Amino acid sequence: MTASRLCRLVGALAVTTTMTVGAMTAIEIAQVPVAAADCPDEDYDGSHDGEGTVDLCATQPGQTPGPNPGPPGNTTIPIPGPWTQRVHTPWCPANIVRATGPGVRDYVMDPDVMCGGANECPEEGDFRYWVFERRMTADNVAEDEEAGFSRAGVVCRGLDEPRESEPPTITVDDIIDRARALAPTPSFVIEPAATSYVNVPTNFAAEATEVTVDVTLFGLTIPVVFTPGEVTWSFGDGGSGSGVGVRNAAVGQAGAVEHAYRRAGSYDVTLTVAYDLVINLPNGPLSFPAAMNRSAPAQSLAVGEIQSVVTEVD
Repeated sequence: MTASRLCRLVGALAVTTTMTVGAMTAIEIAQVPVAAADCPDEDYDGSHDGEGTVDLCATQPGQTPGPNPGPPGNTTIPIPGPWTQRVHTPWCPANIVRATGPGVRDYVMDPDVMCGGANECPEEGDFRYWVFERRMTADNVAEDEEAGFSRAGVVCRGLDEPRESEPPTITVDDIIDRARALAPTPSFVIEPAATSYVNVPTNFAAEATEVTVDVTLFGLTIPVVFTPGEVTWSFGDGGSGSGVGVRNAAVGQAGAVEHAYRRAGSYDVTLTVAYDLVINLPNGPLSFPAAMNRSAPAQSLAVGEIQSVVTEVD
């Protein structure tokens, strides 16, 4: 694995220590600010400003295809509160991590040498590290400046695994992924229910209201507000419509959603609501740039035909 590959994986990284044991390269990496003009290519993900946020060189598309694209890439949100800083150094009895100050990056690896035991992990591609940790405050300074780091054990991990030496953050993608599982499901009514007749206007009305769900990540509760926007209908016979509709509407009433079927049969009616999302972050609300589409379960409508029958002729 090359150093440039590692930089691409974690975004705007400078290799500070390079050791090679077999395929093991760039053991310890540190994030440094990079100017927008220095962005190397279209795959560049951004630069860390040292305060728990990210300055973007560009945006990247979201991961959800179709009508629900993701948010601008790499939007990160610091998680307020104390946290544990963990620094990994290659496994060797002599290696330690020594604090040089109270700040997040105030430490050195000493002497940072390599031993053969670093390769003794059961999973291919994993390497053995000492774990050194210290408690940090919500302001990202050490709780006990005198205590320094303590040795917390040994772990096997891959080079691509997230670092734990920087303040914890979550992304808008993390929030949206969790909110999607909690998103409201709209419903609708058909009037008259279940049965209608050819050329008789059938009334449809959506039931979709504003809903707030609480997304919890790393102990941080983030309210996400779903507000119904555009409502679209598919009547099952190729016809479509839009609008919320009106319950118990008179024929032709303003705002009503009506549809008259031309042929008898059974039709599956579907409804889709595009919800606008607002994420209420600790530092203020963030509007999600694209609506999230949610569909109601289909309902079947039987359409009959009214025929006149002559029973008596004078």
